[in-house]
Order: sequence, then structure tokens, then C-alpha cells
Amino acid sequence: MNLSIVSNVLLILLAVGVIAVRQMTWRPVLGGRDWMLPAIIAVIGVVLPLQTLSGQVIGVMDVVALVVELVVAFALGTAMGAMAHIRRIARPAGYQPAAGLSDRAAAQATAEFETRTGPWGLALWVVLIGVRVGLMFGFEQLGSHIGVATGLILIVLAANRAARVLVLHRRVDALRRTSAESGSARIIVP
Repeated sequence: MNLSIVSNVLLILLAVGVIAVRQMTWRPVLGGRDWMLPAIIAVIGVVLPLQTLSGQVIGVMDVVALVVELVVAFALGTAMGAMAHIRRIARPAGYQPAAGLSDRAAAQATAEFETRTGPWGLALWVVLIGVRVGLMFGFEQLGSHIGVATGLILIVLAANRAARVLVLHRRVDALRRTSAESGSARIIVP
């Protein structure tokens, strides 16, 4: 086991902890701000392999590793977005957020919906991590440089989060349309 794999495992454990907490707690749906985390992680995930792999030839197995991991990440992210619980944030009539809030705090104060994926989302997250670890060891045996690169973990994480946000936002938009058409303020989502 080389240092790259050890750093990958440590990064995975850190990501598991952070995302596990986020899966289980209600978080506001913040519109465009929800895309910031996947974008930042993707940029870092692309830059790291470029620095690590400078001078190395990218082979067929590297491309296979990237494609396989992205497909798994998108599929599980889509499932997470589809199974997420969504609820309208209850606010008193005439609610106005306090003046002078930061952009992030203002976005949270004006959010209309909140979401969490709960235990099943957490289970899918564990599946994603397990698949990633298994593929990492498999791609190392097959000689893939990208398959064991730390940056690929971040790219997989970004793809998963982006797929989740995409599906989640489509569901929230559909709930808004349904609510506006029916005139009902009550929305029940499993």
C-alpha cells in the first residue's frame, strides 16, 4: 500500500464524516448556492491530478477508471436527489429576515424549502465510498495512475453532489409549480 492510497483513505474518511452529518440534518435548499460545493471540489479535483500526474502518460485504464467512477457517482447522486425528503420551511406570517446578514445567511434566511436524505441517503453514501475504495484497489492493480489519484476522489464527490443537486432542484421546482397551481401552501413529500 503506497502513500497515495493512505492519503486517499484518509480523505475518504474525512468526507464520510462531513457528508454523513449533512445527510442526516435538515439543510435549506439555497438555489444557485447549492452548486458552489460541487464546483469548488471539482476544480480542486481536476487540479490535483494535473500536478500529481505531470509527465505521466494517461492510458486507456486511466480513462476507464474515470468513466466508471463518474457513472457510479452520477447514478448514486441521482438516487440521493430522488429519495431526499423535502419540506417547506415554516415561518410566521409576515416574516422578514434581519437586515445586514451576510449573503449566505440571507440565502438561508429566505430559503423556502429544506431537505435531507436521511438514513437511506447515508446508506447510498457508504455504498459510494465502498465502491470507490474497491475500484481504487482494483485500478491500482491494473496500473491506472488516475484511478488511485487523490484528485479522482474529489471529482467523484463533486459529480455525486452535482447529480444530487440537479435532481433535488428539479423536484423543488416541481413542488413550487404544483403548489402555485393548486393554491395550496401544504406540500407533503416522503
